Amino acid sequence: MKKSSLFVFCLVCLVLALAAAAAAEPSGRDIIKRLDEMGSVKDMTADLEMRIVNKNGLERVRQLSMASKRGTDGTRKVLIRFLAPADVKGTGFLSLSRTQGEDESWLYLPALGKPRRIAAEERSSSFMGSDFSYADIGMLKIDDYRHTLLRTERLGEDEVYVGESVPVSDAIRRADGFAKKVWWIRKETYTIAKAEFLDVSGKVIKAFSATEVVKLAEDAWLATRLEMRNLNTGSRTVLTFKNIKVNTGVSDDYFTVRQLTRS
Repeated sequence: MKKSSLFVFCLVCLVLALAAAAAAEPSGRDIIKRLDEMGSVKDMTADLEMRIVNKNGLERVRQLSMASKRGTDGTRKVLIRFLAPADVKGTGFLSLSRTQGEDESWLYLPALGKPRRIAAEERSSSFMGSDFSYADIGMLKIDDYRHTLLRTERLGEDEVYVGESVPVSDAIRRADGFAKKVWWIRKETYTIAKAEFLDVSGKVIKAFSATEVVKLAEDAWLATRLEMRNLNTGSRTVLTFKNIKVNTGVSDDYFTVRQLTRS
């Protein structure tokens, strides 16, 4: 084969190889969808420990229970109850994220005696004095954001996808309290390793990390230690999952406003 022909042949092979590699990478939306679906897990229950640490190192510890489910209609549901200490015992939070129609979030405080619906503009507010917001605790609504894969890289021992999620409207941006979220998602388990929340000026205002990954079921993994740091206040909150159970058949009827008032 002539040298010129060999050069052209090699160049074509290189182009095809690069195209095939690019085609093999999922889109940003595909990655977030896979993260959100959690494989074969239809429902999950767990005990949670919430540790809130202020900038001076003072801690508040709370015990919670959580149940989540992907409903038959596609609605993602989460119900959280505070079990201890006494000043928050009986408090409940319900999040319903629908594929079609309006999302709902409700908070029940025993002192008020009735559930209160969380308005959309409150989604960026602190969840029960922690560094997580109501938006962080509730289920993700994928199409509220434009998801872009930026690159792949190594993070510690993991190969990760690095991408960004940008709210599709100013209303969503204002409600969530950030202009962009940059994320690092593990390739092998499709669990989030870390994320940074940026304001409109590009400043990182919150930093999230997720470690101690465990396998729940086929194609389903969960990071059981979540930490959110507020870079403006210097505080941080750690959520730890314990006693995790999946696919136990939690009823759709459990995720109702009425259930919030029940101990």
